[in-house]
Amino acid sequence: MGSLSVTAARSCRGARLSRAFFDRPTVRVARELLGATLRVGAGPGAREVRLVETEAYVARDPANHAYRGPTRRNRSMFGPPGTLYVYRIHQVVCANLVTRPGEAVLLRAGAPRTPGLASPSGPGRLCRALGITLADDGGDTTRGARFRLAARSGGPPRIVAGPRVGIRQARRRRLRFAIAGDPWVSRPRPRAVGRAIGASPSRSRVAAASTRTRTRRRRPSGGGRSGARTGGR
Repeated sequence: MGSLSVTAARSCRGARLSRAFFDRPTVRVARELLGATLRVGAGPGAREVRLVETEAYVARDPANHAYRGPTRRNRSMFGPPGTLYVYRIHQVVCANLVTRPGEAVLLRAGAPRTPGLASPSGPGRLCRALGITLADDGGDTTRGARFRLAARSGGPPRIVAGPRVGIRQARRRRLRFAIAGDPWVSRPRPRAVGRAIGASPSRSRVAAASTRTRTRRRRPSGGGRSGARTGGR
C-alpha cells in the first residue's frame, strides 16, 4: 500500500491507527508515532501512555533482528503491518510495531496518562509499566480490545534525532527519534535539533545547505570549528 494522503492522515488524528498507517516507510512511521497514545487493556485496569520516543529498524540494517531473514524468534516481524514484535533481552521485555516485512519501530519511552503508572521511560520500563509480556508477541494493534493506538491530536511535535543506543552494530545511524524537551525521553537523550513532522525533507535539506554556504562565506577558509561540525554529521 502507498502513503496515506494528506486528507486521510488528517482524518485519522485521534482515531485508531489503521494497518495503512503502519504500511509505510519505517522511518516515517517512527516519527509519526511520536505523540500517539498507546492503551493496553480495557476497562478500569487499562494503562495508557503518550509515545515520546521511538527507534527505527529498517531493511539492510545489521542491528535489525530480521537482518538475516525469518527465524522462530523474529517471525512476528514478518506479520501484517501493526503487528507487535515482543522479545526478551537481558531479562527485559521490549515491544516493537511492525511496518514493512522485516522492519519495525521499537517503542522506547512514553509519558504516563494513567494515574499512578510506573515510569515508562525506556523500552523495558515501558513494557513493564503497560504490562506487555512475551505472550503479546504477534498481537494485532489495529484490531481487538487489548491494544489500541490512537493518532496524536494537535499539531506535529518538534523532533530530535540521534544515534540508536544499546546495540553493537550500525550505532551511528540516526534512527532514534524523540519529542524535543519531553522529560520522559530516556537517557542519554538525543541532542540534535530536528524538524517538525510534516516538514518537507527536500526543503529542509536545501535550507540546511544554504545555511552552511552562508557560514563558510562569513568565515576565513580553513576555519577549524566549521570543518569539525561538518565532519561530525
